[in-house]
Amino acid sequence: MTGASLTSSGALNGLPMQVRYSTLLLFMGFAPFALCLVLLDQLFLDGLLQDVMHIGTEHMINLMAILTFPHIVASLISFADREYISYYRTPLIKMLVVSFGLAIASKVILGGNFIMIVVAFYSLYHNIMQQFGIASMMLGKKPDTRYKAIKWLLVVPSCLGYAVVTFPFFPGMGEYHEVYMHIVGLCIGIATVMAAQYYARIHNDKTIPAIGKIYFMSNVLWMLVTYAMILADYANLAILVSRVVHDFTAYWIYTVHDTNRNTGKIHNRIYAAAAKIGLRPRHILLPLSLLVSGSLLLLEGKGDFIAILIGAVNMMHYYIEGHMWKRGTPHRQYVPFV
Repeated sequence: MTGASLTSSGALNGLPMQVRYSTLLLFMGFAPFALCLVLLDQLFLDGLLQDVMHIGTEHMINLMAILTFPHIVASLISFADREYISYYRTPLIKMLVVSFGLAIASKVILGGNFIMIVVAFYSLYHNIMQQFGIASMMLGKKPDTRYKAIKWLLVVPSCLGYAVVTFPFFPGMGEYHEVYMHIVGLCIGIATVMAAQYYARIHNDKTIPAIGKIYFMSNVLWMLVTYAMILADYANLAILVSRVVHDFTAYWIYTVHDTNRNTGKIHNRIYAAAAKIGLRPRHILLPLSLLVSGSLLLLEGKGDFIAILIGAVNMMHYYIEGHMWKRGTPHRQYVPFV
């Protein structure tokens, strides 16, 4: 897998599917779409959507953990491959032990849904890191100090903004709501100014693709939109938008990977079984992912085991993704970005 020539994005040449930057930019459109929904809700629906989105905080945290499952299942399906199991053996064993150990310990020692809160915070960190990693690749530039500062100035308020949503779990914390939101606003404000300066510096650079510049700024605008929604009392919708942007992006990348990896010769045992009845990866990846996620959604709140399972699998996913998408890995070689 490593001897063949590679593209600039680290993928093998001549693969049938690509991840197009224009498709990833399209997914960013969920943020302005959600903002339009908020405006319509306030102007014409008398806050109907706002009322619907006011579900219990505990249920919302569980729901967010479960909504990540379609693309988590998609990532796990890719490991039904003997070569992949061999290559990733050590991190796979570590992730199983550490993830379930932490999930069980959190449930036993701290009780409640603390593990879900940890997963949610790490998920936000993971989301923003993914988006700015893709933006950096589109720009074709190694992140400099300013770029990294902008990224972290958006990671911090995202976590603080989510902390506001979880205040009901922590008695007495509600009185700090205004302070938290001031800090969030300050960080996003500084990041926006720095991003505008960064954009002004690269705007006329003809060596940098225009779509990379647009994608970079769209990530900053996404943060501004979610902040505005939290201020307007649509915090759950803001979190949901972040999940949708991240999960659609990730799911599409896995779809491209699985199709390319199993074209010509089928390496994956699940896809090999499906091929016997004429089904290809793109035919079964989404239905299978949704089936598992839907089952967990029905079981949500039914017992400690389900809570531990959901928390552990989320942690497993974020841990192994840190290994899967490094340049030079088998996964990266089957995902060309163009």
